[in-house]
Amino acid sequence: MLVKEPPAAGRLQDRLQAADSSLMQAYPFGHTPLLNTYINMQTGGFQMLLFEKMLDMGKRQEFLEYRAAKKNTQNRTQEMRDYLLSSRYEEDVRRLYAGDYHISLPVKKEIPKGYTDRKRTVYHFKEDEMTLFRMMSYALHDYEDLFPREVYSFKLGSCARDLVLSIGRNQSLRTMYVVKTDVMSYGNSIDPDRLVEMIHGIFAEKDPGADAFFTWLFQRKSFVYNGVVTQGDTSALPGIPIHNFFTNLYLTDMDKLLIPLCKKYARYSDDIIMFLPTVEEAKSCMDLLLSGLEGHGLTPHSGEKTAIHEPGASYDYLGFNFCKGQVDISEKSVKKLKRKMRIRAKKIGIDRKGIHASLEEKVRHLIYLNRLTFFGRPDSDDLCWSRWAFPVITGTERLHELDLYNQRCIRYVLTGKWSDCQYRVKYRQLKELGYESLVRAYFRHQDTLLL
Repeated sequence: MLVKEPPAAGRLQDRLQAADSSLMQAYPFGHTPLLNTYINMQTGGFQMLLFEKMLDMGKRQEFLEYRAAKKNTQNRTQEMRDYLLSSRYEEDVRRLYAGDYHISLPVKKEIPKGYTDRKRTVYHFKEDEMTLFRMMSYALHDYEDLFPREVYSFKLGSCARDLVLSIGRNQSLRTMYVVKTDVMSYGNSIDPDRLVEMIHGIFAEKDPGADAFFTWLFQRKSFVYNGVVTQGDTSALPGIPIHNFFTNLYLTDMDKLLIPLCKKYARYSDDIIMFLPTVEEAKSCMDLLLSGLEGHGLTPHSGEKTAIHEPGASYDYLGFNFCKGQVDISEKSVKKLKRKMRIRAKKIGIDRKGIHASLEEKVRHLIYLNRLTFFGRPDSDDLCWSRWAFPVITGTERLHELDLYNQRCIRYVLTGKWSDCQYRVKYRQLKELGYESLVRAYFRHQDTLLL
């Protein structure tokens, strides 16, 4: 029986034909495995490929429900709903499905990294295109089984907190040597050509439409910077919603190499940690790790971030400090939070005598902002700092340090001074203005676990 020729699809069909050029002689009818995959895709032989998932109404509704559950994104969720349920969205996805890549050039931006002078590079597309990528990212969660269970990033069912808990609660790891590292500017250091090779290995046969689109996306080598079209690599396009899927994918081959060698191996994006019983094994795995990163064109951070720690020694990982079975906030995380509170206090305190708000209103605003940082919005179930940290830490030393500094910032706005005289403002007054102690909140959280 003759195989029916597929509908013309321009560049996508050519791309598939070229991908199988080495096999053409073995298939006299001219239909190689990848091209037959494309034919099946067009005639319903494959079910729910990536673009099909994006067109599926049930999948779209599921995504919108997921977004709506994040109460602090209600306005954006409505905008997304309007686009995702429109015929315009369906037409945009069908065009991509057929190989008509209408996505605009990414716009490169450099934004401050936290409350520091450093900047990180991100890319952005038009708002509808970003929504399309958000839907694509949600659909890519169906491919989570590509990643080992020891990888905790880009998984709807796990998060970094689960990784920290798995370390803190495992007593056997306390007698192990610890090997850890993370990568300098990981999101902007991924080699797009190497990434595309990995994409081919996963999608070429199973989903050639997605394979062709991702190849085009990461090999465009053009972007807009300061209003000017510029030529150059865009790495894995940090800042767009699908970026985290590909940062996971890029190191998966290293995961599979190192996992069998360790008592425990774990990775969250580029933050890698391994536990080994002997110093010899620890050094051997560190060598493999560093050579593997070099082979991927990546540079690890130097100093304490890339180190071997003896059993029982203190070490930091994912913002927490681990020491002899105890888990607390890391010193670096405390410094970042203090800096954030100090900048806020200075900004508000400079205008203590301004005419636009009373002093009490200014103080209450600072307290509100700091509460938002630590406790999140009262009407939201989103993961906030306290919900992230309280289930993990086993002590209150660093919480007490943050409490004292928070009080000091509030007193500064009230008095205009950082000196000891600010302590004339009593703790009772701070509570009346809305201040809440982290230590007290932590113990309330612990009490709820006992009920």
